[in-house]
Amino acid sequence: MKYFLFTIGLCLIYNDQSLSFENTQVLPEGIRNLNIRTVYTEANTKTSENGDVESLAEPLWKPLKFRNIISSEEGLKKKQLQALLIQQGWTEDDTVGDFYAELDAQINVWAPIFAYGLTDTITIAAALPFYSASTDIAVGFRTNEGAERFIGALTDPTMSNNNAAVEAGEKLQDAISRLNTKLVDNNYEEFEKWNGSGMGDLTLLAKALVYNGNVLKSAVSAGFTAPTGRIDNPDIFTDLPFGDGQWDVLTQLTFDQQLAKGLVFNQFYKYTYQIEGRKDTRLKTREETIEVEKDNLAFKLGDKIDAGVSLQYEQEQTGLQAGLGLVAFRKYGDRYETDDFEAKQELQRETDQESNYWAAKLGYSTVGAFRRKEFAVPLIASIEYRKQVSGKNMPRTDFTQFDLRLFF
Repeated sequence: MKYFLFTIGLCLIYNDQSLSFENTQVLPEGIRNLNIRTVYTEANTKTSENGDVESLAEPLWKPLKFRNIISSEEGLKKKQLQALLIQQGWTEDDTVGDFYAELDAQINVWAPIFAYGLTDTITIAAALPFYSASTDIAVGFRTNEGAERFIGALTDPTMSNNNAAVEAGEKLQDAISRLNTKLVDNNYEEFEKWNGSGMGDLTLLAKALVYNGNVLKSAVSAGFTAPTGRIDNPDIFTDLPFGDGQWDVLTQLTFDQQLAKGLVFNQFYKYTYQIEGRKDTRLKTREETIEVEKDNLAFKLGDKIDAGVSLQYEQEQTGLQAGLGLVAFRKYGDRYETDDFEAKQELQRETDQESNYWAAKLGYSTVGAFRRKEFAVPLIASIEYRKQVSGKNMPRTDFTQFDLRLFF
């Protein structure tokens, strides 16, 4: 349950390379570029293993079983409940109701990206995003026929246990409060609205223009991401991380084909290798997510592939820019090292992810006007929108991105 929310956080994490329209352009030697980028996204639904849409809080939709009720009691009362189950022919896996929840997540990212033209064909860049994020959760509980049978058995005249029936009814009505008490007793924080802010992971990148023909251009990028961002807190079910806790190594191929004056067809292919790391992790299983131990585990997040195509147009005289594109994302399953087989299964469940987006861009460049000495400052301002059209084990997120690029 907690781990799936953690993967949602990772999916929402800002990535300098994968949120913008790509191109093979590099800076001239000695020229600097400061890009002030802001990204906004929100989510309240996700896609399942089969691509079906469901609530973002679906992992929190759990039945309340007799097993859970018995585990919260002690002494004579616990033995009486166990005896009642045997007398009525019930099992500990029978339920008396269901917890349900709705979860909304919002993320704002502000990222300064600094680039420098090392030579006329090689540009180096660094990006350090700053996050402001929040999650808002509402948890409820509804009884079922099992609860009616349970209360009915306690009020049966042959049982002479009306006081126990009243107490049981009150506990079912107070199920949310008792759940929060159980969380606190197991060193979790209660279910409540969460918000936080802080730095994300630092990305350093080098980009080389390797072929510069009249029609075809190609570039190669390589770099790494350092784990400078805050990772998820294993004691908070609904927080979102600002980093993934381990180093990444990435490489990318980018191609531009000049179709007509100002019109470019772009393709890019990016691979990210995620290096093994360690972190404190709750050993949750499919059956039990709260009364579990915490251990420092070695883990390796699945490698990622991004690929996309786009048509991009710039009118040189006016500086107007536009673009349409398609982007595909794939992340392979995660791996955790633990001898607890059930916990390992739960940690690795639903971590193989896919998503597809279409994207649109509008922008304005003063670079041409600056060269013609018609504008005082060379800059590019743009807005991009990315719409998710399909996915697997992914939050359903659409991205809005603003960029202001200053050259000096």
